[in-house]
Amino acid sequence: MKPILVQMSDKQWTLQAVHLACALARSNQTTIILLRLMPARHPGYLGTEFGDTPPTDEEHKEIDEYAATAEDYGVAMCLQPMQYVNRLEAVSDAADQLDTAIVFAHIPPGRIPYWHRFQRWNLKRQLSAAHRQLFTLDQQTDRPDSIPAVIITPSPVRSKS
Repeated sequence: MKPILVQMSDKQWTLQAVHLACALARSNQTTIILLRLMPARHPGYLGTEFGDTPPTDEEHKEIDEYAATAEDYGVAMCLQPMQYVNRLEAVSDAADQLDTAIVFAHIPPGRIPYWHRFQRWNLKRQLSAAHRQLFTLDQQTDRPDSIPAVIITPSPVRSKS
């Protein structure tokens, strides 16, 4: 199976996404790519050293925690930095460039609920066109204590020949 892409966002969301992605990766014998997005101050800086932003000490700690989580699951994880002008387009572009099967992306809620739904729909549409699945971990119920989940179906055991 192709790798699973997890967009770095706030710590709580990313940690939850990493746990779910690790469970999927372990059951499908694949790897995880942790996408660290860096906003470019100017479109002309894209792809240059001027667009690179080194991780903060806090981000280093978080990345180490995500890597430890993947190690606990027995899954390989690598970090992929990427500069962007539009965050959601960058997630879609990264999925294309890295040829991933599943994408965990965080679409923060805004002041306009319809805009949030449109952004989720548009990203899902872009990824579906390339046969990729999108998981956003949005709360789909009215219960604030509900936890999003991914259902994993066991794959048949393959015999070694």
